[in-house]
Amino acid sequence: MPLNLAQTAISALKIGENALTAIYSGIIRVYPNEVTVSIDGANASSQSGTPGQPMNPFIYVVTPSNVSNYGWTDAQIAAATLTGLPAGFTATFSASGGLGAQSGTWTITTTGGNFPNTDTAITVSSLTSTVSETGWGSIAVSWSGSQYYSSQTSTSSNFVGLSVSQSISTANASAAAAGNALPVGQLYQATGGSITTSSGQSPTSTSTTSLNQWYVTASATWTIGSIGTATCSLSASYSSPSSFVARVPIMQINGPPWGNNPSTMILCYLNVNYGTGSGTQAIDNRVRWWGYTDFTGGSYSSPYYFTQNSPPDSYQPANRYYSYNPGGSSGSYTINIANNIGISAATYIANSTSRNASPAVSTSWNWT
Repeated sequence: MPLNLAQTAISALKIGENALTAIYSGIIRVYPNEVTVSIDGANASSQSGTPGQPMNPFIYVVTPSNVSNYGWTDAQIAAATLTGLPAGFTATFSASGGLGAQSGTWTITTTGGNFPNTDTAITVSSLTSTVSETGWGSIAVSWSGSQYYSSQTSTSSNFVGLSVSQSISTANASAAAAGNALPVGQLYQATGGSITTSSGQSPTSTSTTSLNQWYVTASATWTIGSIGTATCSLSASYSSPSSFVARVPIMQINGPPWGNNPSTMILCYLNVNYGTGSGTQAIDNRVRWWGYTDFTGGSYSSPYYFTQNSPPDSYQPANRYYSYNPGGSSGSYTINIANNIGISAATYIANSTSRNASPAVSTSWNWT
């Protein structure tokens, strides 16, 4: 039948390109093509928009049945399912937090990520989140050993059926202070060691290591067998390992001397490297070097560092050029290369930037 505007509250009808875009009823503008999507529960929220336009995802948070004793492995997280969603909606699952404090998040949106054609209310009571879970447990390990190890007690946790590993070594301050870790520039040879179980759950594997490193290490691995905390007491021993001097880098100041005396400003060529030879000595990765200048006659403070705490190059590089303007008109300077070779392991552990007070190589010159 004909539309009688005099008998309706509709005051305007606007049609463009065959699509109804707005109906004005009194002073209220109504959008029949705008929809509202919502979710209830702890993360209740709602949003409105035009069908086909992008919408923000909704959040539904779940937790394990008993956060203190259970959690989700990566495989279980990947296999999680959520049922009860309205048609056209999908969800992805992710988890955060560690063992004993996990929570999971279902991120819910439409399959295309856009607003649906009709209003939609997602009710949490209609959703079923299915995420398999696994109990988790711990093992408390008491380590003791020969003079090469300091005693320690450590606890490791993981899901039941998965593994944990622990180790004890002389690479800690108390052991190094007792002289059982080597100074910078010296490494151990492998001569063997042993690990025995004194009581409790035995490890599934053990190993001892001292080849080409500055400390002695004993390691063990266990499989978590049940919820709760198991215990293990281990004794790690080592026959006296021999040590050797690690490969010593070449430290060269290839300039000065210069052809002209004096030179302009402070400048130098430095070269610190392990060379390209086929030597079999292992490299101690703790070795570092410092290149710097002491000077007189300048208006700036002395010394000035070109480089600090740098590892030697592993090949024979080109000379590295450095320069510095100390201020003033003339004076003299000394180029120095210092290193940390020979400092104790305890000193290195306390401060890895420690170095010898005296330089290993020095050369003096004048400047203008």
